[in-house]
Amino acid sequence: MKMADKLFTLIIYTTQYRLGGSQFPVVAETLADEKRRENADCEVITRAVESKHDVLGALAEIKEQGGKINEFIFVGHSGMYGPMFGTVKFPEQFSPYEWEQMDIPFAEGGSASFYCCRSARWFAPFFARTQNVPAHGFFWYTTFSKDRNKFVSAGTRTDAPLYTIGCKGRKSHGYAGALKKRLGMMPAEKIKRFEPKPPDGDTSYDHVAELYDAVFEDIRVRRDEWQWLERHLPDEKVRILDIGCGNGALLNALEPRIASGVGVDESGPMIEQARKRNAAFKNLEFKKIDGPQLPFADGEFDVVISMMSFRYLDWDPLLAEIKRVTKPGGKFLIVDMVTVPVAFGEYPKLLADKVKTITRRRANAKYEAALKRLVADPAWQKMVEYNPIRSEHEMKWYLESRFPGQKAEILNIGWNSRILAFDSGPIERGVEAKLTYP
Repeated sequence: MKMADKLFTLIIYTTQYRLGGSQFPVVAETLADEKRRENADCEVITRAVESKHDVLGALAEIKEQGGKINEFIFVGHSGMYGPMFGTVKFPEQFSPYEWEQMDIPFAEGGSASFYCCRSARWFAPFFARTQNVPAHGFFWYTTFSKDRNKFVSAGTRTDAPLYTIGCKGRKSHGYAGALKKRLGMMPAEKIKRFEPKPPDGDTSYDHVAELYDAVFEDIRVRRDEWQWLERHLPDEKVRILDIGCGNGALLNALEPRIASGVGVDESGPMIEQARKRNAAFKNLEFKKIDGPQLPFADGEFDVVISMMSFRYLDWDPLLAEIKRVTKPGGKFLIVDMVTVPVAFGEYPKLLADKVKTITRRRANAKYEAALKRLVADPAWQKMVEYNPIRSEHEMKWYLESRFPGQKAEILNIGWNSRILAFDSGPIERGVEAKLTYP
């Protein structure tokens, strides 16, 4: 007769990333006490984790004991793509690829819960279908509360019980939401449960490749982004790798000033569009890839570019590959959209950028019409649902931590989003981060 597996509830929390480091351990212990009362046969472990390596170590301890996880719980901060570790100066986050490769020893009937901001919007459903267990998360931003059912301010108190709750507030509902919250009238959000099931549609660019190609026949319609790239490319002809190349419009526009270019993308239909668009150029080629591995030799490229695609990518695994395939002295250029509400002091720039954008679009009626068709298409809307934009601070802190001394630039801004650009400088000066994920 087979002996029953030893069951564990593993509660991990952070103490160093952003604010709340002294309160997350109290929330974890409050949850631990509840779990012990619910199931006396399940051993509850709470563990501070400050890096991806620490998370893997906590999982390894349970495996070494021959145990299975009944509940996996995270308490802390998160980005759009999941829990955050490390510090603001050097943030860490498992990429989707890393979560997919991770062996979490769940028991039959096991589940996961993520007590962190906006985890229900993308990460909890992703985790459920990736690890094949029900996963729970909050749609709204989270906050500390002395009451689990509604917001009761805890200030900086560290006495138990203490809860992390999802709650509407100023970030999501403006000053009216903040007032209702402070008056003690804002109920806690009920944590949402997601079953392990496949996406309810195509999450890739495959079904919008032709529509996308019609919009970006000439990438120079993105004038601010194009002009920034031109300023940051070397004067001499170089070998370029375009990651997330889409329909190949960027390499098409760059062709006269580069020695050679390779575009890679995970979408087969996009690669086909790129090959058709650039059939006349013998110095350009396009390859479909799967995952963060780049099928190129060490030091093969002078410049690597990611334009409007870095937010989707597996940051740490891919960055290690980018550094490998870029020659010493080469650089990595990123231009991407990030999300953040406009600040009051940015209104003059917002107005100027809006006028500039509207004027340019009106001058290019074909582009404007094609863009409207793309964003109205259900396949595009489904793709965006499964590939959300990252917050400005996520991308800014990540890139500036990996390439110390280099600063992100903002090219233009909208009400809730903006275009960020980053030049790595000499690639060899980047900080090696892959040791945090053995």
